[in-house]
Amino acid sequence: MEGGVAFFLLLIIGIVVVVGGIALYVTGGALLGGGGKRRVEEKRPVHKRPTSPSHEKVELAGVQPDDRDA
Repeated sequence: MEGGVAFFLLLIIGIVVVVGGIALYVTGGALLGGGGKRRVEEKRPVHKRPTSPSHEKVELAGVQPDDRDA
Protein backbone atom coordinates (compact mmCIF):
# COMPACT_ATOMS: atom_id res chain seq x y z
CA MET A 1 0.00 0.00 0.00
CA GLU A 2 2.77 2.46 0.92
CA GLY A 3 4.64 1.77 -2.32
CA GLY A 4 1.57 2.66 -4.36
CA VAL A 5 1.13 5.96 -2.53
CA ALA A 6 4.81 6.83 -3.02
CA PHE A 7 4.58 6.03 -6.72
CA PHE A 8 1.44 8.17 -7.05
CA LEU A 9 3.15 11.12 -5.31
CA LEU A 10 6.23 10.79 -7.53
CA LEU A 11 3.98 10.74 -10.57
CA ILE A 12 2.24 13.95 -9.44
CA ILE A 13 5.60 15.65 -8.69
CA GLY A 14 6.87 14.61 -12.12
CA ILE A 15 3.82 16.04 -13.84
CA VAL A 16 4.20 19.34 -11.97
CA VAL A 17 7.89 19.57 -12.93
CA VAL A 18 7.18 18.81 -16.59
CA VAL A 19 4.33 21.34 -16.79
CA GLY A 20 6.48 23.96 -15.05
CA GLY A 21 9.36 23.31 -17.43
CA ILE A 22 7.12 23.65 -20.45
CA ALA A 23 5.66 26.87 -19.04
CA LEU A 24 9.15 28.32 -18.51
CA TYR A 25 10.22 27.28 -22.00
CA VAL A 26 7.16 28.74 -23.72
CA THR A 27 7.26 32.06 -21.84
CA GLY A 28 11.01 32.48 -22.14
CA GLY A 29 11.52 32.10 -18.40
CA ALA A 30 9.11 34.88 -17.45
CA LEU A 31 5.96 33.38 -16.01
CA LEU A 32 4.55 36.65 -14.67
CA GLY A 33 4.35 38.59 -17.94
CA GLY A 34 7.74 40.14 -18.76
CA GLY A 35 7.76 43.12 -16.41
CA GLY A 36 11.46 43.70 -17.04
CA LYS A 37 11.14 44.67 -20.71
CA ARG A 38 11.83 48.24 -21.74
CA ARG A 39 9.10 50.25 -23.32
CA VAL A 40 9.70 51.71 -26.76
CA GLU A 41 9.56 55.33 -25.58
CA GLU A 42 12.22 54.76 -22.89
CA LYS A 43 15.65 55.64 -24.24
CA ARG A 44 18.92 54.42 -22.86
CA PRO A 45 21.11 57.07 -21.19
CA VAL A 46 24.05 58.45 -23.15
CA HIS A 47 27.23 58.80 -21.11
CA LYS A 48 29.84 61.48 -21.67
CA ARG A 49 33.42 60.64 -22.50
CA PRO A 50 35.90 60.83 -19.59
CA THR A 51 37.57 64.24 -19.41
CA SER A 52 39.59 64.19 -16.22
CA PRO A 53 43.21 62.93 -16.27
CA SER A 54 42.39 60.36 -13.61
CA HIS A 55 39.91 58.74 -16.00
CA GLU A 56 41.99 59.08 -19.17
CA LYS A 57 45.36 57.81 -17.92
CA VAL A 58 44.72 54.52 -16.21
CA GLU A 59 47.53 52.04 -15.58
CA LEU A 60 47.34 48.63 -14.04
CA ALA A 61 49.21 47.99 -10.82
CA GLY A 62 52.76 46.80 -11.44
CA VAL A 63 52.85 47.84 -15.11
CA GLN A 64 55.45 50.40 -16.09
CA PRO A 65 54.66 52.98 -18.78
CA ASP A 66 56.12 52.23 -22.18
CA ASP A 67 58.89 54.66 -23.17
CA ARG A 68 58.71 53.75 -26.87
CA ASP A 69 56.94 56.09 -29.24
CA ALA A 70 53.78 54.62 -30.67
